[in-house]
Amino acid sequence: MPRDWQEIYNERLTTPQEAVKVVKDGDTVVVPIFPPVALVLAFAARRNELHDVTVRLLAPAADPGWLRMPDESVFKVEFELFVGDYARFVLDEKRGAFLPNLFSLGMKGYDARPDEVHIPDVMMCTVSKPNRAGYVHFGIHHWMQRSYARRCPHVIAQVDESLTPVHGDVYMHISEFDAIVEFTPPPLDRAQFDEIVATIPDEGRRAGWKQLADELPNIGVLASIRQVIPAVAPGDVRNVLGMGTPPPEAEAIAGYLSTLIHDGDTIQIGVGEPSRGMVRLGAFKGRQHLGIHTELGWPGLAKMWRDGIVDGSEKEIHRGKSVAAAWTGVDPEDLEIIADNPHFELYDPEYVLSPRTLTRFDRFVSINNAISVDMVGQINSESVFGGRMINGSGGQPEMHLAGAQSPRGRAITLLPSTAMGGGVSRIVPQLEEGSLVTVPRFFADYVVTEYGIARLWGKNHRQRAEELIAVAHPEHREALRAQARALWWP
Repeated sequence: MPRDWQEIYNERLTTPQEAVKVVKDGDTVVVPIFPPVALVLAFAARRNELHDVTVRLLAPAADPGWLRMPDESVFKVEFELFVGDYARFVLDEKRGAFLPNLFSLGMKGYDARPDEVHIPDVMMCTVSKPNRAGYVHFGIHHWMQRSYARRCPHVIAQVDESLTPVHGDVYMHISEFDAIVEFTPPPLDRAQFDEIVATIPDEGRRAGWKQLADELPNIGVLASIRQVIPAVAPGDVRNVLGMGTPPPEAEAIAGYLSTLIHDGDTIQIGVGEPSRGMVRLGAFKGRQHLGIHTELGWPGLAKMWRDGIVDGSEKEIHRGKSVAAAWTGVDPEDLEIIADNPHFELYDPEYVLSPRTLTRFDRFVSINNAISVDMVGQINSESVFGGRMINGSGGQPEMHLAGAQSPRGRAITLLPSTAMGGGVSRIVPQLEEGSLVTVPRFFADYVVTEYGIARLWGKNHRQRAEELIAVAHPEHREALRAQARALWWP
């Protein structure tokens, strides 16, 4: 007879300290974005017992200890897909490694080549309270949590009853977890928040946090990060919540972008600047019947549905739905719209970003950012000053290629024309030695700066150089033109 799920749940319910004892010397442990706080703290507290443990991270926003260890004898840090602002210093100091990967192919090695690719030994995740059938979901930050939980030998779940209800293919049965702990972040009110902020020694950072709190519709959205508020910059949190101020050039970029968006398109927008400000700046105003199929969210995503810009009615698949791997990146008002709303569905990233999925769209439009673009169309979104890696690729390669491959689609790269106060052109003759190519030149399509749209599709190197110089900052065009002639003309 099948066992009652509540019996299984009670048998596997334990303390965080007991649950993390499964980690052994030499293990690889997956710690997801927005990690299970109680488990992570208990795991980090074992630093005097463990040796040679690899911690695999995705865009961490806090440090329980492993990012600033004096050496790698206890914890080795490995980043997957995206580094993020908070942990960039680890790569700068050469105390971490990066796992080149794609969302669509990340699980292939574990499934098809287990003799060559070692599956991580332990997965820690956050899940909802079980429903009446004993199934849990992973909340708005679904990401790769279920993908790893289905494959890792040991899976530890932190049950958080405050997780926002979500829809889609998001469930796992409680019997599939090896150990369960219960931890729901306590509610956070303004008085408690002010007490935490008062412990921050830097006056400017204290003021930034108070200003952010004044702008939030509900201070409770910060409850899950209450323990790291003193260590995290308020500007970083503001950006994560989609409340950052767009850079000055973003408004002009939004105006040009709007001309490339057509009624009935299915769109994706990447994280970062200037893309996160495109909705607020009116890039989609007046459009109808847009669809959403994206890696993650962006500020204003749900409001596009509320305001009738998005309905998904012309999508080839998931018609009438907005689909993502996570709703990370939307703003607090969007979250209120998404909560328990069946229009918004989550799926595992190896499905959402799979070329087999994406090529089913006839009018797919990818919208992503870049750090620099060279005159043949190589797009770098990961490194500066040559080989200094500041971020990973995220889902940009798959989404950009989907826009390029889609029969009536577009692959759009947003690029402020300069960096460092205007002193450095982001359009360059050639990428610096060591620069990482996120998107190869074969797939370069539209590049949008505050000075216009460079249309690269079907053009040779000389023509591409001319297109890109035309949208570069005026103060850099003469030098770029001379460099281009030296490269591409006799």
